[in-house]
Parts: sequence; structure tokens; C-alpha cells
Amino acid sequence: MDLDPVFPPELEREIFEHAATLYPNVILNLLVVAQRVFAWVRPMLYRTIMVKPGAPPLAAFMRIIDAMPASSSFFRDSVHNLFVHQTPWLAAELQTILATCPGITNLAMMSTTPAVLPLLASKRLTRLALSLAQLFGSGPGGLLPHLAHPIFAHTTHLGLFDYVQNEAAWGAFARLPALTHLCLHSFVHRAQLRSVLTKCPRLQVLVNMHTNTEPEWGLADICGRLKLGDDPRFVLIALDQSVNAYARDWETGRRGEKDFWFLADAFVEKKRRGEIKPVSRCWICEHDGI
Repeated sequence: MDLDPVFPPELEREIFEHAATLYPNVILNLLVVAQRVFAWVRPMLYRTIMVKPGAPPLAAFMRIIDAMPASSSFFRDSVHNLFVHQTPWLAAELQTILATCPGITNLAMMSTTPAVLPLLASKRLTRLALSLAQLFGSGPGGLLPHLAHPIFAHTTHLGLFDYVQNEAAWGAFARLPALTHLCLHSFVHRAQLRSVLTKCPRLQVLVNMHTNTEPEWGLADICGRLKLGDDPRFVLIALDQSVNAYARDWETGRRGEKDFWFLADAFVEKKRRGEIKPVSRCWICEHDGI
């Protein structure tokens, strides 16, 4: 069926694309409305790819890639977001996707390998979450000097899953030209956090994320030990750090909704306005969304 347009084409396209963004489950239905709608909406079907073992969508996506002509630019313009679960045995699939989809700007890798590093170098990754040790390998020079790599040149929001200690180069974050938001997972010494805040004046938000599961390590206790309440940019967040929970939060942010980055921004803004009172000389933001 190919219906005659009711609205001007640019308005009609905006309506259908907006509907596909808000309700991705209806994209397959929209594909059969009209040929022009098919051309507008089909790329949105592949806007976000989740690399997960045994997932039927991944298997179908790999078959489509294999069927596409080598000269096709379809996936270059279609795929913007990629989430990689803890799937080291899918390294070949990941390399194929990264090679086929150069337009990825939002990337989270719960597991990765140095083999994908050359495929990331040419991408403009604005949002990035990964383990430096997995991507670069651990060596005698430590992890943080790897931040000088070109893959971080455009990154505004960076999340690191590494447990980094005994590092003397925490000022390396200051060399990232676009960085405004940084999330460090698990326990980080307050001197290292203070070093990041001091040496990175362009940084707008520094998140230290914890799993609040042990009563003796409550948030207030952690805040008291960190003693960073004088810098409004610092936010302590507690959440379920399972892969599935992180994936749900990532997908929430991908849709433009309230992920942990959104909540951290709002929390920092409230602190700057004096609407949040300190707890044990630090600040707490509890993430209740996941």
C-alpha cells in the first residue's frame, strides 16, 4: 500500500520518525505503510545494536550485513548506538559490526579486546564506556596514559570500568579535549578524585559509582571518607551494577530519557543553586531508576 501524502513531505517524515523514536516496537508496522515511509523509517530499525550471545536480533543483523553489497553505505548512516554485553566469544561479530558501521557515536563495551582498537580509531565516539585494561591490555606504563589515544578525541561522556590504583597520571583526563562528564566505577582514593577535579577545570560532572550492597559500606560512610563535598561537580551514585541493569540505563539514555548522566547533571545543578544539603561533607545522589 502506498497512500497519497496528507501533509507536506518534510512534516510527514518528522511525524513518522518521531513515532518510531518514541515507540520502536511499531517500526515494523510503519515499514508497510508506504514506500516513502519505508525509506524514512527503515534506518531507524538499526539505530541501536545490542551485541549479546543468543539474541535473535543479532543473528538477523549479521545475516543482513552478509547480504549487503560491500559498497553499500546503508549501515554507515543507520547505526549510531552500540552496546556490547560480556561476550568475549563474539569478538568476530563485534569486529564485523564496527567495520561495517563507521557512524557509531555512542558505544558501551562491557567486554572487549585489543583487536577492535584499529576499528575504533576513525570513529567520532562522543559517549564511551569501557575497560582500558581490556582494550589496551595492561602493561608496565599503567592504564591512564592510554587516554592519549585518538579514540577519546571527541568523547564528552566517559565511563571507565577499571579498578585503577597506584597511578601517578590522573591528570591524563585533562588532555581529553571534549571531556565534560566522567564516571569512575568502584572505590577510588579521594586523592585521585581530588586530582581529577583539580586538574580538569572543564569537567562538569565527576561520578563515582558504587554498588550499595554491604551495610557497613553505606553511602554516608563512603561520602565521609571521600571528603569531597566542597566541589559541586562530584556526585556519588549507588546502583545495581549488573550488566543487564547497566544496559537498561544505557538504553534509557539512548532514548533521551533520564539515565544516570541526566540525574547527575540535575543533581549538580541543584547543588549549585544550594538546594541540596551536604551529608558527611560530601554529596549523595541515589539512582532509583534501575
